[in-house]
Amino acid sequence: MTGHHSKKAPGRAPRTPDCVVPLTLAAYTAPDRTTPVPARLRYHRGDPYAVHLDCQVDRPTPVTWVFARDLLAEGLLGWAGPGDVSVHPSLDPAQDVVYFWLHPPGCPVAFHAPRTAIETFLAASYAIVPVGGETAYLDLEELLVRLRSRDAPPPG
Repeated sequence: MTGHHSKKAPGRAPRTPDCVVPLTLAAYTAPDRTTPVPARLRYHRGDPYAVHLDCQVDRPTPVTWVFARDLLAEGLLGWAGPGDVSVHPSLDPAQDVVYFWLHPPGCPVAFHAPRTAIETFLAASYAIVPVGGETAYLDLEELLVRLRSRDAPPPG
């Protein structure tokens, strides 16, 4: 993006996260039973509106969910996300957790994470790209190339 290259870290690979916070999710496997799932939250200044949640399950590569940073922040205060990802704080003040509901086709998943890990992650992401400053970090040329490549007819 012309005029905004100085905001990007020089020499940084596009897929290298600017901030990573590891956490352990408690996935609900039965009504009153949870299973720990190693996970991490990632933030990339090159995709300033999004957060990436990587869940390490029984696969060689993690399962990654990408959703809005604003949704995660709103989920600390109340129910947020009417779509594939929903986030909300615990209704019990004694529980210092945030609940996530992921809705992949045919297999909804519910889990909770420590609220402090979510707050730490958001604070780190805001130090990298403040709220309201996201547009300065967008690479519109790259976004257009990606969108055009999706619209291109398949080869052959």
